[in-house]
Amino acid sequence: MLISIRKVFSGLQNTLLVLGIGVSILAVQLFHISQYGGRLDALRNQHLLIEKSVSADLSDPSMAAILLNTAVAELALSVKLSGEATLLDALFASQEEHDAILGSLQATSKEFQENVLAWSNAKESVREAHRAAMMEARTAYLADISRMLDYQIGVTHKAIAAANISAALVVLLGLAAFLVYRKRLNLVYDDIHHACAVDVDGSRHEPKTHELDFIVKQLARRNVQQPSAAPAPCLTHPSSGLHNDRGLFNAFNAKRAGKAGNSIFLSVFEIDQYGVLVSEYTKEDLKSIYRKLGEMISLYEQPLDVIAHTEDDRLVFVMSRPTKKAALDECEHIVKAVQDSSFLTSKGSIRITVSAGFMLKTPIKPLDESINDAVKLIAKAKENGGNRVAQLRESSGSF
Repeated sequence: MLISIRKVFSGLQNTLLVLGIGVSILAVQLFHISQYGGRLDALRNQHLLIEKSVSADLSDPSMAAILLNTAVAELALSVKLSGEATLLDALFASQEEHDAILGSLQATSKEFQENVLAWSNAKESVREAHRAAMMEARTAYLADISRMLDYQIGVTHKAIAAANISAALVVLLGLAAFLVYRKRLNLVYDDIHHACAVDVDGSRHEPKTHELDFIVKQLARRNVQQPSAAPAPCLTHPSSGLHNDRGLFNAFNAKRAGKAGNSIFLSVFEIDQYGVLVSEYTKEDLKSIYRKLGEMISLYEQPLDVIAHTEDDRLVFVMSRPTKKAALDECEHIVKAVQDSSFLTSKGSIRITVSAGFMLKTPIKPLDESINDAVKLIAKAKENGGNRVAQLRESSGSF
């Protein structure tokens, strides 16, 4: 079943959007869990302030007043912090229960604070009575703090459980998306790789995507609708089906009249490992290699160009281009494309490189002499390690 490249990337985009939303929700949950932690800290701080208040030394009235007034102010602030509302309260807590517990906590806290101040300001004769009232208020206050602690711990546990579920869903969705789209993207890249590799035998790869299948069918339909006259067997090379020496000169002479306004450039390509290929691979393998090389060069062919496979197993590309830079860039692209491509043989996939001689063909020099000069440039390219393009220095006329 064919897949659609457009749908693959559209689905990937939507999946990434969902993952982004999931991560954002998880971040919001973690932020609010930290706020719940602040509530619990405020409740624990009230415990400390209560013990600090009831154990205050009243022998120094001025110091005791400062200490107790500070403790009372901190208690009021802690009560307020312990009851601050958050966004997730509506999801994990009962608003009525929260308001009831907080209201009771505020009332007992206020009563305790009033009794602390009354105890600190009382005369020594009635101080014990005020202390007893303060301790009674302390007991009620501690009971409300315990109730609020239990309530806040329960809400925090619910929020943590929800965050764990969110994190698990994000991880599972991310893993599923990775596995699904890894497979689909591999199919897309496989199609792109084979489309760029220019394998001659189209039966070796079946399109996996609608887009490449459409392109293949369109090309096949175009070839059927616009059949080209097959060259005579005596003008083609038996290995590659390209023009041979005679076919090269015939095609060049036929197209030469249309090259007005452009310069003619020659690119002659030679396989760097040719001796190894001849000794280790069959003639059928060599035919497959040369056919693929011809197809790769034909990607750059324009109407007035000629591609040929000469008898000495070199590929000649006669190019009609407006500038030298345009022709040289295409020649270098071909060399790089060959290096990056794999070639199928009876022994498996192999990689080869080619060296090229590039030069401008002058109008006064015959085509065969220009080709011979380009062949000399190939020797210079191979002296420097091969897999490169050598060109003639225009200023000196030397290599």
